[in-house]
Amino acid sequence: MKGSKKKEEKPTPHEDSRIKQALRSVRFTVWIYFAIFIISILIIMWVTFTATFQANYRSRKNADISYASQYIVTGLYDGTLTPKSIYEIGSTRNLCIILQDRYGLTRFSCDVMSENCLIHGASDEQLQNYRRMARESKDGIYTEETGNALKVNTMLYVQAIGGKEPIGYLLINTTLEPFESTVELLRHQMLQISICMLVLGFGISVFLSSLLSTPITRITKSASRLAKGDFNVEFNGNGYTETEQLAETLNYASSEITKIDTMRRDLMANISHDLRTPLTMVKAYAEMIRDLSGDDPVKREEHLEIIIEESDRLSALVNDILDLTKLENGSSGFSPEKVDLHDRIYGIMNRYTLISEKDGYNFYVNVPEGLYIKADPIKLDQVIYNLVNNAVNYSGDSRDIYICAVPKTEHPGKIEVSVTDTGEGIPKEQLGVIFDRYYRAEKHKRDKIGTGLGLSIVKQVLIMHGFQFGVRSEEGVGSTFWFTAEEEKDEGTADQDQRHEDT
Repeated sequence: MKGSKKKEEKPTPHEDSRIKQALRSVRFTVWIYFAIFIISILIIMWVTFTATFQANYRSRKNADISYASQYIVTGLYDGTLTPKSIYEIGSTRNLCIILQDRYGLTRFSCDVMSENCLIHGASDEQLQNYRRMARESKDGIYTEETGNALKVNTMLYVQAIGGKEPIGYLLINTTLEPFESTVELLRHQMLQISICMLVLGFGISVFLSSLLSTPITRITKSASRLAKGDFNVEFNGNGYTETEQLAETLNYASSEITKIDTMRRDLMANISHDLRTPLTMVKAYAEMIRDLSGDDPVKREEHLEIIIEESDRLSALVNDILDLTKLENGSSGFSPEKVDLHDRIYGIMNRYTLISEKDGYNFYVNVPEGLYIKADPIKLDQVIYNLVNNAVNYSGDSRDIYICAVPKTEHPGKIEVSVTDTGEGIPKEQLGVIFDRYYRAEKHKRDKIGTGLGLSIVKQVLIMHGFQFGVRSEEGVGSTFWFTAEEEKDEGTADQDQRHEDT
């Protein structure tokens, strides 16, 4: 019976995904790059040592001999050469030196190699052969030979001083240390150093990768909590400037999301209330018509009028929500043209006559003739309506409302359109958010006119036109909502201005 083979287990898709994520992580990336860096340095060290050590050693020896020969020849011509100076340069650079005259007699000598030296203790025949080699060479000649005693490799340099008819001969001999044993020793030392560097490098890379990835991992965990709806999460990026800036940005985003979520909840609550109230009244009065006042024409008309008013209010609320949504997502149409502010604003205010007579509101309009701007007339009407309705709702007991459109003297070519009420005003800390969506639904009671989304619609329309806008308010005095637009010159006025300039 054959033994059954154990089936090889393959990683599941989830495990495979986790492995891929780990390989793409900051921690692994930093570790692998640091490891590559350490290994690259070690490879360069080994290649450099193996390929250039011997060549660098011989080059150094050549440099020592060249320096000594120049020093001796210069001192000879200057008359500054002494036995002491010869000994000093020979002993410091491990050189055996013999300086002979033209007849082959030794004048200066330095022996630091004893029995390994080729020139001290050499026979006359050998010295004569060295002098012949020097005469045949123009700039001196290098040769390598083995010493007599310990068979040590040496480098020999011979030079004829004085050109074709030499006045003397310079012989320099130095040892070449045995490379095999030295190189082997250095290799063992480098191997130990390399192992220590690898262990230390990998340890540092693991530490650095963990140090770099910890703030990012911490921020990622907090972001996961935020994505699950925990808006109270706090991002901590302590460690590096970039992670701290990222944490600050995410904390700000979290706070804004929290505000939006709170305002969304309040909006839904207020809209639900605003929808429920007219729906309840429509249903109640419809039932009253059915059960009580169906046969009474007067009561029936009164109840039907209430149903119509509440239906209008319900329709206005739905339309405002749709308009605001279209403006925010950019699906609302935009057709700018030249608009006469005088005719437009006075035409709008004529429709407030009934409110003025019925509820005692006083509308003071100051819009000179001949003021033109480029705007979408329908959306401009929407802005004026919403600003005036807002002023009506918060005009206070005096019920005085001022509508103005005048050129700005400090900014030629600009027209400021403003609507001012004389109500309680707006606290300073709320001025920056008064135009924000959902804000009015947060703190104010149910409006007399409008749906509570008017200022949000005003903001989006003015942004669409590129107009500057804002609010000036003083508590106990009132508020002024304003926007500015570029003035469009009338053709007749422009012609007159041109003729005036020509004149």
